Formats: sequence, structure tokens, C-alpha cells
Amino acid sequence: MGTVVAEFDVKKDERNRVTLKSVPFDYYHAKVFDDGHIEFYPQVLSDASISARTLSMMDSAIANLAHGKVSSALNPKDILGDSDDEE
Repeated sequence: MGTVVAEFDVKKDERNRVTLKSVPFDYYHAKVFDDGHIEFYPQVLSDASISARTLSMMDSAIANLAHGKVSSALNPKDILGDSDDEE
């Protein structure tokens, strides 16, 4: 078990929120147990940036679309099968 580094009392507000004081993370995953105790686990969100290669491919696709270089339309029934055949 870890060492206690902070201890304080909290009170929920009128909107059922509590505030954690001086915490090192912006995001936490909370678990609420049937015996009433609550555990918070720090979350580090991954960087949602898009790679340079992906951006290049997207730019190319948009340029092709702007110049009318597109494929023929897809029929979802050709890919997923014809659902009218079911009986």
C-alpha cells in the first residue's frame, strides 16, 4: 500500500460534485464500491495528434476530390450482402 501524502475532508456541493485539492493529474478514473468507498486512479491521456504521414494522405485525398478524381460509388449491398434475401 502507498504512503499517504495528503489528507483532507471534502463536501459535495449542490450539484453533487466534490473538489480534490492540489492533485498532480488532470484526469482520474473513479471506482465507487457498494460499501461506500471511492477510489481514484490517475489517468494520462494519450496525445491525440495526427501523424505527418496521415495528414499528407488526407491532403492528397482532398486534392483528388477537388479535381474530380474519385472512384465510382459503392453499393453497401455489394459489401455487406443483400439483406432482402433473409426469410
